[in-house]
Amino acid sequence: MSISARQRDRTIALSAVLQAATLVQRIAETGQADSRELETMLQSLVIQNADSTESVYGTVSDLKTGIQTLNAQLSKKKDKKDVVLLRYVISLLHLERQLAKQPEMLDQISREIEQVPQQIDYFGEITSPQVIARFADIYHRTVSQLKPQIQVYGDPGFLQQPDNVNKVRALLLSGIRAAVLWRQKGGRRWQFLFQSAKIMAAAEALYSAS
Repeated sequence: MSISARQRDRTIALSAVLQAATLVQRIAETGQADSRELETMLQSLVIQNADSTESVYGTVSDLKTGIQTLNAQLSKKKDKKDVVLLRYVISLLHLERQLAKQPEMLDQISREIEQVPQQIDYFGEITSPQVIARFADIYHRTVSQLKPQIQVYGDPGFLQQPDNVNKVRALLLSGIRAAVLWRQKGGRRWQFLFQSAKIMAAAEALYSAS
């Protein structure tokens, strides 16, 4: 099955949504997340005027976890489906729709994210706790006010740690960013039902290239 450039872009963005959701789930359940994958998602928040959807995330290989997870969730093997993960993904896509109806909130998020690179310069890296806390604060004061809020499930011991809370919120913000990209490239929720084979073919092609 040949994959159009637009379908490829959609699948990259959707894989990014899945990667954000997967990292949220891992932090909530184990307290751990791959630092490189976390950095990829955070960097996507501060990249402006990217040449392509792929360049928002560096390279396709930086989204390998998201692509793998997308493949697993679209697979006909029911044991591979993860209900909690899918709930996060559907919630992110739904919140993107809610956010699109709030232009003032979108402008606020954009203005505040534009200031983050100064913090990155000051603290030395985007994964510093202070920068992640800034992303988390932006999410908390904006997207988390929309309904319904995303409920994160996991080990209370991990979810009560401030650094983990901040990582989860920052990742959810990056998931919204990916959902915006997906929508801009023509992504729609009904495609999960009626075009899953096409999405899976594109995901498999991306995985082979990663």
